[in-house]
Amino acid sequence: MLLELLINFCILFTFAVLSYWPFQDVARSTYPFPKTHPYIIGIIAGFAGFVLMQTSVQLSDTIKVDARHVIIIFAGIFGGPIAPIVTGFIIGLTRMLMYDVFTTSGFLAGLNVIILGIVIGAFSFKYPMTFKNAPYYFYYATAQTVLLISYLFYQYSGTLLQIVYFILFSTFSFFMVLFILIELSGHFKKIRHTELLAETDYLTGVYNNRKFQQLTRSFITDSTKPFCMISIDIDHFKKVNDVYGHPVGDEILKELGERLKNLVSPKEGHVTRSGGEQFVLLIPNFPPAMGLDLGEQIRSSVERSSFNVSNNQEVSITLSVGVSSYPDNGSTIHELYSAADTALYEAKATGRNRVFHYTNIKV
Repeated sequence: MLLELLINFCILFTFAVLSYWPFQDVARSTYPFPKTHPYIIGIIAGFAGFVLMQTSVQLSDTIKVDARHVIIIFAGIFGGPIAPIVTGFIIGLTRMLMYDVFTTSGFLAGLNVIILGIVIGAFSFKYPMTFKNAPYYFYYATAQTVLLISYLFYQYSGTLLQIVYFILFSTFSFFMVLFILIELSGHFKKIRHTELLAETDYLTGVYNNRKFQQLTRSFITDSTKPFCMISIDIDHFKKVNDVYGHPVGDEILKELGERLKNLVSPKEGHVTRSGGEQFVLLIPNFPPAMGLDLGEQIRSSVERSSFNVSNNQEVSITLSVGVSSYPDNGSTIHELYSAADTALYEAKATGRNRVFHYTNIKV
């Protein structure tokens, strides 16, 4: 009996970890076709439930128990409301058809799992299953299953001790796997946080130069469509720091980063800080004219709206903006950045608070 229980637990544990890794660990991987995830998880859990039934613990000639009701809970955690319904039907129908001869106990056991899947799935639509509330779903599933086992024991003979064994095994299996998944979740969050720190500017929260290099390289490698690079520099920013202090300068940099993200996010663009008061934007699927127009929108919006900083002060700044385009102005990161930087310095040289495209100043 102990060996069968151990095998059941190992099967449950394997399903939980292998399902969590690709479907929940967004920090490390992105599984394709997200709309199919609930059905895929439901099918995988249903297959795992079938394997669990093959290693069930035989409590009597007609009664077998395992962790099939527990696996429905984890299917709901991973796949949402649809997954436990799919899992319940697969396991339930399989249980009914496992033997050539129809048995009442087999039918009731299968029906019990189907009902569990439907009820848990239905409640999950209103109360989405999480690590925090999953124990309540487990208590319900265990209570319903215990009632069925008690009824079958009454019909076919059995002992109270066997029911206690089932409750203890189910409780141990569920909470042990839940604990491990919570630990995995915390581990993945720490990894993602570390990755974000490695690619994010510490002050403004936008991407740093390392991420800028990665994004530009991926745009060049993966896309045949044009994109634009917009280099932005705050005019006379040293004077702002001298007059208002560096803390106020930092506040302006943070707010400018937020404003830029709000302007380019709807266009699926990315904001990076290359250093000091200079930002570089990458906008996919933008031909030169659209890049120039967006640069002007950014320049004019900042000129019109002052920055509210500490001590209720309002600080007005202007921007000089240079734009380059792929593939017109270069086919490498260095060429595109150099072109945008040249256009930026042309804007500064002609009076600042201006926008230039590299193509328009090319000799």
